[in-house]
Amino acid sequence: MTDVATITGIIGTITGGIGLIVSLMAYARVSAMKALDLRLEFNKAFDNLEVVLSGIDGYLDFVHQSHIRVLAATGRLNSGEMKSFEEDFGKDKVQLRGLLGTQPRREASYSRKAPSDLEAEIGNVHAFHIQVAELRGKYQRLFDSDEQRRKEVRAQHSA
Repeated sequence: MTDVATITGIIGTITGGIGLIVSLMAYARVSAMKALDLRLEFNKAFDNLEVVLSGIDGYLDFVHQSHIRVLAATGRLNSGEMKSFEEDFGKDKVQLRGLLGTQPRREASYSRKAPSDLEAEIGNVHAFHIQVAELRGKYQRLFDSDEQRRKEVRAQHSA
């Protein structure tokens, strides 16, 4: 006759085995969900980068022309300020070309990439995005300043 200790041991072994199987299945499911989440985050990061990059070269040229016009309207066309701006603009265009040359490229599929690789690539895309956004932000601030100067010039002409 089997005693209680043997029955309890058998039940414990069976329960432990079932617990192991359930936990392995849960781990596999969580890993798959994490990988999916990382792929979605990666695509989102690339989409945001494409928005920032869309027309940035033309935008910088537009702001350049705008600033030249404002300098002309305020009588500073051949000033040291303009020469400094032209030098900075040239450096920024070279920086932009360099950035665009190192731009991260989107692959057709990331389904086979390990989560650690996806995390590293997301970090690279975010770092690139920040560099481009800083450059674009610099020219946005300049354009906003030019718009304020235009308002001042118009107010002077209408007064």
